[in-house]
Amino acid sequence: MDSSDMIRARIVGGAFDTAAEEMSATVTRTARSPIFNEAHDFTTGIFDFQDGKARLIAQAPGCTLHLYAICSAVQAALEVFRNDLHPGDVILASDPFHGGTHIPDHVVILPVFADRKPVFFPVVRAHFADSGGPVAGGYNPASRDIWQDGVIVPPVKLYEKGERRQDVFDLVLANNRVQDWLVGDLDAMHGACLTAKKNIDRMVDRFGLTETRDAIEDNISYAEKRVRAEIESWPDGDYYAETFIDHDYQGAHDIKVACTAKVRGSDVAFDFTGSAPQVDGFVNSTLANTESFVFVAIASCIDEDVPVNEGYINPVSVIAPEGTVVNPHNPKPVGNCTCICGAEIAEVALLALSQCAPKRVGVNCHKLPLAYTSGKYEDGRPWISLNFHGYTGGAGAAYGTDGWGLYPPLMTGVILPSIEMNEMQYPMRIEQHEYVCDSAGAGRWRGAPGVATRIRFLSDNITNAMLAGVRHPTRGFCGADDGPPNALTLSDEDGSTAVTEVVYNHRLKAGAAIEFLRGGGGGWGEPVDRPVEEVLSDIHNKYITAEMAAKKYGVIADENGHAADPEATDQKRAEMRKEA
Repeated sequence: MDSSDMIRARIVGGAFDTAAEEMSATVTRTARSPIFNEAHDFTTGIFDFQDGKARLIAQAPGCTLHLYAICSAVQAALEVFRNDLHPGDVILASDPFHGGTHIPDHVVILPVFADRKPVFFPVVRAHFADSGGPVAGGYNPASRDIWQDGVIVPPVKLYEKGERRQDVFDLVLANNRVQDWLVGDLDAMHGACLTAKKNIDRMVDRFGLTETRDAIEDNISYAEKRVRAEIESWPDGDYYAETFIDHDYQGAHDIKVACTAKVRGSDVAFDFTGSAPQVDGFVNSTLANTESFVFVAIASCIDEDVPVNEGYINPVSVIAPEGTVVNPHNPKPVGNCTCICGAEIAEVALLALSQCAPKRVGVNCHKLPLAYTSGKYEDGRPWISLNFHGYTGGAGAAYGTDGWGLYPPLMTGVILPSIEMNEMQYPMRIEQHEYVCDSAGAGRWRGAPGVATRIRFLSDNITNAMLAGVRHPTRGFCGADDGPPNALTLSDEDGSTAVTEVVYNHRLKAGAAIEFLRGGGGGWGEPVDRPVEEVLSDIHNKYITAEMAAKKYGVIADENGHAADPEATDQKRAEMRKEA
């Protein structure tokens, strides 16, 4: 590739990236539901279609969980309509067993034509505030099959030749509890795709279709070379790890997720043979979801300046035996798969890679204590709250860095809604939202502290609460401690209910509260190797107490972290190393 080709590839690649980012900004600024315009629980991307395969060519930073899942959804939709596409068509889909993850995640796809053929496809994948079914919000812990997860939308045309299919649109609306939000959100997704179309048309007019496609090939090739170079630096071998799901909300416990990372030259295959059979509860993971979380694990090991496109994906393959918890048969329920067992899939992939690329792994996963609440405003309109603030915490450490922020990296594209806006949009008050002392997994680099959150409701409501990450909290890496477990409590004038696994359709009166204790992240490396001055800083900042410093790090210090006893510290650390 000569210098002019290289420059053209960078210009075209940057233009596609900018188009995807403008799509993201359009959704944020025009959507109606808080989960879109406040929490940013969506992802935008642009695809092309070559030799029967939809290929990712650009993607804006968004909800990391959607990074690869968006690819399978587009492929499935285009397989349905590849011979029946026209300018102005818009496809909508959310089927978990045909390229989807869980039903709340919908994709909107718009074909962009060049030389009278559908060539490019701007796409928005987003989590809808509601998706029908028995439970408001789309998380039904009592689900026993896919139909109890919500209303499945197979690939359908929402617009045909530029005209809205009102029958399809009305059908989708009729199965949603927050229709006014949904209308605005669908318009925002459609508008984002139209914005991308204008930018793509302008680019093709400037460079021509052939040169644009050549530049895309160069960008994909560049990304693939970068990813392969990283994988090739890992020693060949088979690296096995396992982790466990606490339960499936239907009585099964300690559900194994096993993974062997098979590194061969510049390729890596993740083989989930040995994972538990599919379960009755809604923690099963569709194949697309399993592939997506493997990709998230890989992405956390690769330099952040590598373009996220099809080349990123090519060196990685996934083996997920059918009928297991990581690739269940239809119609097993999968409603919680983007949390559990998605978290365990990424976790076990990273645990396997820690044996061949220890300095690349960490930043462990989100095992969320979910609590969805629904009610009605004074005028009778329904509302659904995801209680986002209660999910924050759990960010793990990596080589060279402590855990940071509130969201773990799997949720980095999601923005924590402002408390003030949250209290304006919902009848609630957030009374507490703060770090908890002594709640981070210890390590050479420690996890982020856990977070305590208390949400008080100003009106009657119904809450479904689902606890995870207790029996098997987020894991530490390379000799570090795991993060502490989560906790969840519902309280009202009649007393408190500690959620042990699940509380289904629990009625809370005005004045009741949900209290979350989100466990902190796991650490990286042996705690005894953490420099004394960093432990003292943690004491001073009230991340840990002096007692915890002595117990976990072998640092004997005063309660304010101002000074350590060098002799006592050296002796304590020598004893801890000997015991280890």
